[in-house]
Formats: sequence, structure tokens, C-alpha cells
Amino acid sequence: MIESIKTKLWDLLKEKEVSLAMLYNREGEILWHKGREIGGKTIYDGEGFSKTYIKKTLNNSDTIETEDVLISSIVNDLPESAFVLKVKCLIIQPVSDNFYLYIDSGVKDSFSRSDREIFKFMGELLGEMVDQIKKNEINIGGITGTSEEIKNIRELVLKYSLEEKPILLLGETGSGKSHIAELIHKYSGRKGKFVTINTPGIPHTLLESEIFGHKKGAFTDARIDKKGIVEEAEGGTVFFDEISEVPVSFQAKLLRFIETRKYLVLGQSVEKEADVRIVAATNRDLHKAIKKKEFREDLYFRLQVLEIEIPPLRERKEDIKALVMEMQRFLKGKEVGNGFWEAIYNHNWPGNVRELITVLTRAGILLDSPITGKDIQDIINQSRFKGAFDQRINKIEQIWNRIKAGESFWDVVKTPFLDRDLNRDEVKEIIKMGLAESDGIYKHLLKLFNLMGNEYKKFMRFLNGNRLNI
Repeated sequence: MIESIKTKLWDLLKEKEVSLAMLYNREGEILWHKGREIGGKTIYDGEGFSKTYIKKTLNNSDTIETEDVLISSIVNDLPESAFVLKVKCLIIQPVSDNFYLYIDSGVKDSFSRSDREIFKFMGELLGEMVDQIKKNEINIGGITGTSEEIKNIRELVLKYSLEEKPILLLGETGSGKSHIAELIHKYSGRKGKFVTINTPGIPHTLLESEIFGHKKGAFTDARIDKKGIVEEAEGGTVFFDEISEVPVSFQAKLLRFIETRKYLVLGQSVEKEADVRIVAATNRDLHKAIKKKEFREDLYFRLQVLEIEIPPLRERKEDIKALVMEMQRFLKGKEVGNGFWEAIYNHNWPGNVRELITVLTRAGILLDSPITGKDIQDIINQSRFKGAFDQRINKIEQIWNRIKAGESFWDVVKTPFLDRDLNRDEVKEIIKMGLAESDGIYKHLLKLFNLMGNEYKKFMRFLNGNRLNI
């Protein structure tokens, strides 16, 4: 419904030789636009459109409620900004009590009465669509709560769902980034699938094939044609989970795809085009990654046009009760007893919403009713230990998969170890896995770890110098 209204509106506007269409509200927020590129998120900080009469509509509500603002070059009443933008005529119409539709053209000298009637009808449809979306604002599952931060996130989710530009989601592990990405896709009305790319779980050498696909014979193991994720998500949304893990060598191709929507299937010479929206997420500080040359600055700026930062659960504890009430199904109907809420509030939730769901699920399975504070604290302690163990195992498996895919030990183990992203025990575990795979023969281990030439001594110096006794 939503996507069809947006598409139909723009098809009609193109027939009427419109250069820019834009929907904004009484607060000056730009809710939707189509046509030439504009900048900014509000009327006040934006650029690429004529602000003079827009500001008048916001300052003089009586006039705009009873009549349209129609400006035309025929009577020489266009503002200076319109001449700079090469706009020949513009119209601003109220489409509900709270929304206005701005339309301009660089081709037509004036809009006819029939043009204006069509604009008004389509604008009203668009306004109804926004109203319908906003009715869902307080019922968005998984981002429930009363904190100002979560209210702002709900508003951004609904506002950004109308847009087509990429979105960057920032937040700690477990804070709900993937859930928010799915909500944005849901409210966008896009007809295609929502497809997640679990970036850390894909070996770097296979990433391009996974995303763009390959033809049979494109490389050694390409025995059949493979459809890429981008093609699979046609008309939908592609979610890059942990975008910071995309190797720098592939980031330029990803940037070009985001800008042009064109890509090459490996082994094919003719470019393909895909209508997909990009949502990306990370728990890393991308500014630090840029300084370390691990992330392209131009890709960052392309992604962060629309940005949502999700605060950790410990910084918005007033939302916890609402979240627990929403997730009561995990408790399987069991009542809460003495000290339950104190234990819930006193915990810092390092695993954020994901940890909360795990704790409630385990409590619902393992505990009897009523669930006391001591009961839930025991579950929290058990879950924290198990969560840390699972996280460590996953990290080691991901690194091992990258080594098996042909990446160098120096790149995937030594560098993170020196940066303190890996600890000594984890490095020892990976080396032991390598020795087991190589039957204890260091010559074979060096080959497995992609350490070339006379690197045995260098490797042993690394082990001895860092007290990595295997």
C-alpha cells in the first residue's frame, strides 16, 4: 500500500513535468521527497528548494489552511532562490491539518487547475499514509518505552521508512539494530524481501560472490551459477549486519553499488541493476576505523545521511519495565514475586535487549511461579556466563573460517591480538586448531595460515615474544 502510493504519486508527477515533490509537516520536518537531490532533514537546515514561501506557510497557518500558495514566472513573483534553482513555478498545498505538499518545476511556466487537483488528491493520500504509520508509533514492538531516547527512535523509524536513502544504525551488541532494520523495511511498504548479510560470518574471499552472485566458472569452486543476495532482495531491503567487517578491498564496490544501484555478477561483463534499499549497522566506532584505514570515509558519509543511534539499555532503565511487560510471553504466564523488579533494575544489561530476552526465556522455562529477585538473579548470572562463553566460541569460529578461506594469520589473528581485540587464550586456541588440522607439522601449519617463504622463524618469534606456549 505505502510503496504503491509513493510510486503512483511520483509517476503522476513525472507526467506533469515536476522537478521536485516534497512532503513536510508543521514542525518543518521533511517527511518525504522525490525528484532532484536536496539536502537536510528540515525546512530550516535544508537546501535545494525555495524556502521563502514554505516559511510563510509555517508562520501563517490561517492562510495556508484556506488557499494554496501558487507562484509562477508568468507574473514574475518567484523568489530569488527559485531563480538560482532554475525553478519556473512552484505550488504549496495543505494536504491535511498537519502536512504540506511542495511541488516545483523547471520546465512549466505554470500549473493548471487540473494539475493542482491531481496534486491535492495524491498529497492527501500521502498524508493519510503518514497518519496511518504514525498511529503505529506507540505500538512498535521491541522499541517499547517512555524514555526520550526511545521516543525519538520510534519517530525516526517511521520517518525514515518513507525515505529511500541508506540508513546507518549504531549501537552495542544486542541493542536491537536488526529488529529496527526489519521495522523500517516493514513500514516502508517495499514489496521485496528483507535479507540480512551477516558480514562477520562470510569469509572475505567469498563476500563479493555472496552479495552480487557469480557465474559458473568465475573462479575455481564456482561449479554452478549462484544468485547473489542483492538479486534475491530485489524490490526489498538489504541489511548489512556489522558493516565495519566488510573488507576495505570490497568497500569501493559497495559504495558504487549504493550510489548507482549497479553491480557486476562475478564472471559476467554486463552490469545489472537492483532496486534495493541499504540499511547498515555496526557496534564499532567508525571514526576510529576510518583513522586506522579500516573503513572508507566516503562510504561512511554515504551511509550516515540517515542515522539512528540506539543507546544501551543501562542508559534508559525507565524502558525496562515496559519491555518486560511486552515480552511476558517468554515468562509463560508465571507471576513475578518479591525482589523481581529490583533485580531487573539493578543489573546493567551488558547484552542489552537480547540479554533481557534470554533471561526472561530461561526464567519462563526453568523457574516456578512466583519468580523472586533471587531466582531472576541466579538466571542472570547463569546467562552472563553462558553468553560470554558463546560469544568467545563464535569469535574463534569466525576467525577460523577466514583462515580456512585463505586469509593470512597475520591479518586475522596477529593484528587483532596486538589491538587487544583478541586475548592470549583465544590466539592459543586458534593455533591449536591449526596444529590439529596440520597433524602437528609446522610446515603444514604455515601453509594453512598462509605464511609464505621463510616465515617459520618470524612465527616462532611471535609465539615466544608474546608467551604463547602451545
